Amino acid sequence: MHILFMAVPEHGHTNSGLPLVTELVDRGHRVSYATTEQFADLVAEAGATPGLYTTSFPERMPEDGDAGTRMFVAEHHAAMPQIEALYDTDRPDVIVCDIGAFPGPVLADRWGIPVVQLSPSYIMLPGVDPEHFPMFVAEYGIPKEILTPRPCLVTMPRSFQFDLGPIPDNYAFVGPMGRPRPWEAPDERPVLLISLGSSYTDRPDFYRDCLTAFADNGWHVELAIGKFVDPADLGPVPDNVTVSRWVPQASILTRADAFITHAGMGGVMEALAQGVPMIAVPQAVDQLVTGPRIEELGLGQSIPRDEVTVDRLRAALRHVSTDAEIAANLAKIREEIAASGGVRRAADLVESQVEG
Repeated sequence: MHILFMAVPEHGHTNSGLPLVTELVDRGHRVSYATTEQFADLVAEAGATPGLYTTSFPERMPEDGDAGTRMFVAEHHAAMPQIEALYDTDRPDVIVCDIGAFPGPVLADRWGIPVVQLSPSYIMLPGVDPEHFPMFVAEYGIPKEILTPRPCLVTMPRSFQFDLGPIPDNYAFVGPMGRPRPWEAPDERPVLLISLGSSYTDRPDFYRDCLTAFADNGWHVELAIGKFVDPADLGPVPDNVTVSRWVPQASILTRADAFITHAGMGGVMEALAQGVPMIAVPQAVDQLVTGPRIEELGLGQSIPRDEVTVDRLRAALRHVSTDAEIAANLAKIREEIAASGGVRRAADLVESQVEG
């Protein structure tokens, strides 16, 4: 079977589906992946053959919701003809696409093949009118074909989704699909991972607060600062802290005892799969919903980014790493994730679209 993947060219949208690529390749399928140069190596490492197109996304992601909407629309119009040209003479049997990759369902309809969507985040949000998306499609010239319900793999546990009424049958909550390699800590101290993800990392004051809060506190600290901040601007780094631009986040979480996160859904799911308590410091967009959701479900604590202080960071780490109720809630949701089926269930569903 020839399977074509595509995703919005951002880590949170691409990374969540890569374990499914590997699983399908391991099952003997040929997997192609329409992606950008930035993600070509990751895609190839997962086992797929990259097909490169040029993205319209800016280097820095907007924090404004309307600007983000316009960015997704521009990406669809830019990517659609490029992806069609890449595969029009090598058409797949099925398309698997991130829910923001609008060319997926459009091309599937055009080529007369099935499509499976991947949702790395909520399928419904409080206060969002169900008619919002159809109006968005009509207003921005997105082909109406994307409104047809498709099988959709949701890479989070059902309990993390807001309870807003019946879930349509086309959604399957398979949970996070990754199987990260274990990470070896430098010693026996508890491990704290700090990361604001890949897009909203231009926060030197936050990193300096973390260095002050956790200096020589008996923990080993892994601090990821991304591509926008110069490590030299952070000042002296305590001996118990390792500062890196990028870290193997999912692997470190196999050993971590706490995680300070921007509440991006990918990292949140990686933490929940390992039972790691979180301190959320949301930066923008859906993170502003997910941070409070973590606290609401008793899985950690959330601090608005403009309320971060050294003392609040210290108190939050003490709380999430010692609270018995948080530990019990994490154990429960970890069991739910294990029972959700993960990557094997997801691969079965993709195969069934052609073989069934």
